[in-house]
Amino acid sequence: MFESLVTAALRSRASAAVGAWARVENAACARRLFAMADELERMLAADGSLEREQWCLDNWDAVAASVAAAQNVSLGVASHQLLIADGLRKRLPRVAEVFAAGAISYRMVAAVVSRTRLIKDTDALAKVDTEIAAHVTSWGSLSVDKTQTEIDYWVDRYDPAAVRRNEYTARGRYADVRKPEDGSGTADLEARLLATDADALDQRLQAMADAVCANDPRTMDQRRSDALGVIGHGADRLACLCQDPRCPAADGQPSTVVVHVVAHEESLTDDTPAQLDGQEPRRPWSGEPVAPEPPTGPAATAPAALMGGGMLPAPLLAAKIAGTAKIVPIVHPGDAPPQPRYIPTAVLATFIRCRDMTCRFPGCDEPAHHCDLDHTIAYPAGPTQASNLKCVCRKHHLLKTFGDWRDLQWPDGTVVWTSPHGQTYTTHPGSRILFPTLCKPTAPITKVEMPQTDTTAANRPLAMPRRKATRTQNRTQAINDERRHNQSVIQTEAEERARELGKDPGKACEETYCVSRPRPPSDDDPPPF
Repeated sequence: MFESLVTAALRSRASAAVGAWARVENAACARRLFAMADELERMLAADGSLEREQWCLDNWDAVAASVAAAQNVSLGVASHQLLIADGLRKRLPRVAEVFAAGAISYRMVAAVVSRTRLIKDTDALAKVDTEIAAHVTSWGSLSVDKTQTEIDYWVDRYDPAAVRRNEYTARGRYADVRKPEDGSGTADLEARLLATDADALDQRLQAMADAVCANDPRTMDQRRSDALGVIGHGADRLACLCQDPRCPAADGQPSTVVVHVVAHEESLTDDTPAQLDGQEPRRPWSGEPVAPEPPTGPAATAPAALMGGGMLPAPLLAAKIAGTAKIVPIVHPGDAPPQPRYIPTAVLATFIRCRDMTCRFPGCDEPAHHCDLDHTIAYPAGPTQASNLKCVCRKHHLLKTFGDWRDLQWPDGTVVWTSPHGQTYTTHPGSRILFPTLCKPTAPITKVEMPQTDTTAANRPLAMPRRKATRTQNRTQAINDERRHNQSVIQTEAEERARELGKDPGKACEETYCVSRPRPPSDDDPPPF
C-alpha cells in the first residue's frame, strides 16, 4: 500500500503532486505510530509481570523515552504520540486502516482518539469505529469544532455517556511559554484559563498598568506585559520608569523568583543604548529601501542565554537584569583532579549546569537547574569531576539507573547514549555554540578500580520510586468519573424533558438513551454573496 502511494506521488504533477505526497505523509505517519504500538506491546510482553507498572518509570515511560530519543523530541511529545498509537491499535482498528491508506491526517486521528476515549462497551466502540471510518475521509475540510461535532454525533448515537461535553473543555486549559531562539530577548505566552480567572487576570493587569504615573515611557501594552512579568516574580506592584525619585510608584517589590542566565562578562557592562519602551520610532520614507542598521558593540557577539531556553541581547541584559542580579563567576576546572566526595562542590556544580544548560538525554530540554548531577560512571568507581558529570532530569536519571540505557562521556562534555536496541545518540553541551570556552576539554576520567572486598557500591540501596496507582488505574478512574458526570447530566436533561411533556419524571431514565443529538448540519449552504 505505501509503495503504491509513493509511486502515484512520483507520477503526479502540479497540484495533484501536493495531494499525493500528503497521502504519503499520512501513511508514513501511520507506520511510525504503528511501530510505537509494536514497541509498547513488545515491552509489555517482555516484562512478564505487573510490578513495573507500579514504578514511577513504568513500561510506558521506558517506551516513550526510546521513541523520544529516536525522533529527537521531548518525553511529553513522545508520550502523547504513544497514546494515539495505543488507541488506534487497541480501540480503533478500522480508523487505523483508513489512516494507513493515507486518507486522513494525524490531526484528524488525534481528534478521533480523544473524542472516543470514554467508550467502555466493546460493541459500542466497534460500531463507532466502523461509522467514523466510513465518514472520516469527508471531514478533512471542516474546522476543529465541526470535526468534533461530527465525531460526537456517532459517539452519542451508540454511547451517550461517552460524549466529551463542553464543560470538560476546562480540562484542556494550559499555559505555555515559548522562548524563540532569535536573540530578541522576548518570549510568547499562550494560555487557556477559566473564564473567571481570565477576567480576574485582565483586571489585575489593567490595575497594575494604571498605577504608574503619566510620565512612564511605556505604552499600555508594554505596561500590561511588564505587569504580567511582575506577577511571575511574586510581586503585586509595577514600578514606574519615569526616573522621578518623588514618584510614589517608583519603587517596586523585590523578586522571589530565580532566573538563571549565562552570559559573557562584557555583556553585563554593555553600554549600547537599548530603546525598550515607548512607541517604535517611525522615520519618514524617502522612497528608497531602508537597510536595517547593523548591530554594534558587544551585543553582536556576546549574547546571554537563559538556562531554560531563549537568548537575550547584551544591551537588554545590562539594562534590565545585570543591575540587580546576583553574579556568580563560572570557573572552568581545567585539569583539576577529581574531588574526593560524591556531591560536587558548588563551584563545580555551577560549571556543569552552565556547560550543559539542559538535560543531556536525547531530545530532552529540561533546564539544567531542574536536573540531577549524574555520574556517568557510577561513584565511587567513577570520580567526581567535570568529565564524569552531566545534567540529567529525574525521569531520564531513573531510566539510566534502572533501564538498559548506557552512556559514555568525553572530556569536552559530549555524551554518547546507547539504547537497549543498540542505537546510538550523541548529545552536545548546550553552551557549545554560544559559550564554547565552557566546552574546552577537562581532565580525562580516571576510573578507580574497586577491590573485590569492597562492597560499598553493592550495599548501597537502590530502589525505584513507586506510584500510588498505576497509569492504567488512573486513566480508568478518570474515564469512570467523566462517564458518571455525563450520566447525571443525561438523566437531569431527560427529567426536564419529561416535566415539559407532562410525563412522570421517575421514568425519565428509561428514555435517556432514546434521545440522540441531531445530525450535524452539512457544509452545502450557498455562499454569502
